[in-house]
Amino acid sequence: MIDYDFFIKHLFAKGTERGTPISGTFELTPRCTLNCKMCYIHRSPNSCEAIEREKSTQWWLDLAREARKEGMLLLLLTGGEPLLRSDFEEIYLECRKMGFLVSVNTNGTLIDDKKVKFFAENPPQRLNITLYGTSEETYGNLCGDRTAFKKVIYAIKALKEAGVNIKLNYSINPYNKDDMLKAYDIAKTLDLHIQPVSYMFPPLRASCEGEAVRLTAQSAAQAHFDWQRHHLGDEDMKKYLNLTKVGESPEEFGEICVDKTGEKINCRAGSTVFWVTWDGKMTPCGMMVTPSVEIKDFNAAWQYIRTERGNIILPAECKNCNLRKTCDVCAAVTFAETGKYDGVPTYVCEKAKAYNQLCQAFLKDSK
Repeated sequence: MIDYDFFIKHLFAKGTERGTPISGTFELTPRCTLNCKMCYIHRSPNSCEAIEREKSTQWWLDLAREARKEGMLLLLLTGGEPLLRSDFEEIYLECRKMGFLVSVNTNGTLIDDKKVKFFAENPPQRLNITLYGTSEETYGNLCGDRTAFKKVIYAIKALKEAGVNIKLNYSINPYNKDDMLKAYDIAKTLDLHIQPVSYMFPPLRASCEGEAVRLTAQSAAQAHFDWQRHHLGDEDMKKYLNLTKVGESPEEFGEICVDKTGEKINCRAGSTVFWVTWDGKMTPCGMMVTPSVEIKDFNAAWQYIRTERGNIILPAECKNCNLRKTCDVCAAVTFAETGKYDGVPTYVCEKAKAYNQLCQAFLKDSK
């Protein structure tokens, strides 16, 4: 039997060496059935402006064929809510026929019995469903639709019963923080993996205005710590912290910064991974607004993104920071927080410090 995780790791390693775009995300639409307060891309379901500017079925399929020629194997279809597109099934099926391992991001509100049957008969590599809360009230306050919760829970259970590979996501914010541990328990009861995200980006994408809808740095750290402790249990949490050295006093690690220059980004964005926005621009990842290039020729766009990505330097202060292993810092974060790639993202610094202090206190109390 093939070890899938080993295969993917080896694949990306080879892709990095050769400059191959292994994985791509197609953001098919900015339109969505929900109106989540922290969303970075949202347009209404019937937005004429969005519909007129969205790329056609043929445009996406031609792009997929070009990407396949350059080596793409993994494809994520996302939005907005990608199932809103009337041609979603056509795009999905054609991409599967091309040989891609296709995954889909969805909020689950449009997955009825017909869609469950469709995905069961044409299984995705994975279906990623975001759970925004555990009650009608939370969905109403955060997403503007009290009826969505029952639809999503029904979809999750039906897909699970149909044998579709599902992963749940949970974006922790002021509106659903009190539901988060219950969300974890729901996932555990259904024997599903759930991925929490305690860092919310500022609304950098053009469709958004105002401040980030997120917890304070200290509250976000507390939420992350509480989720982790709930997941691991006290004994395993203690073992984890001792093994990783998280929670040790920063002084034990040495100087905070010993170099005046930062380091180049080391994630896959722009190296083996790319993102295509709903209006036809390529970026290294969905939360990086620059570098960005309009796609006229796939390979030309990819080479541009690769080159520009290589010029990005992260903050010098982050390079040897004692708290780096518990920090959310990345190129997308530094730009979103500061407007430049080498700016120090104060919010995530405070969050990392607060998390480390919680770990220190936990280890002290558990002795």
